[in-house]
Amino acid sequence: MADLKFHWSEYIKASSEAFILLKTLYPLLPQGKHEVEAKVEAAERALQLANVALAKEWGYYMHDCTFPPQIMLWKQDIKDRVCSNCGYREKANGTLPDPAPGRGGPGSWLGR
Repeated sequence: MADLKFHWSEYIKASSEAFILLKTLYPLLPQGKHEVEAKVEAAERALQLANVALAKEWGYYMHDCTFPPQIMLWKQDIKDRVCSNCGYREKANGTLPDPAPGRGGPGSWLGR
C-alpha cells in the first residue's frame, strides 16, 4: 500500500510541472485561449484537492483559511505548524495539536 501512495505523490508532482508548462504556453495560442485557460484552472483545482487528500491521509494538519484547505507544515525554527497561506500558527494561537491528524483548527468545517 505504501508503494501506491508513492506513485500518487509522483503523479501529483508531474502534474504540477505539466501545469507550469501549460500556463507558459497558452498565452501563445491565437484563438481559444480563454477556453484553454479555464480548463487548466479546473485541472489545477482538482490537483490541489488531490494534494490535500493525500496530505490528510499521510497525517498532515490542515488550516481552513481557504478552500481547498492549506497544508500546515512544521517549521523547526519556531517549533510549530504554520499555514503557508495566512501564517496561522497552531501553538501561537493557543490551540493544542489536534488528536485526529488531518483536521483543521477549532471550529473547522473539516472537523464537523
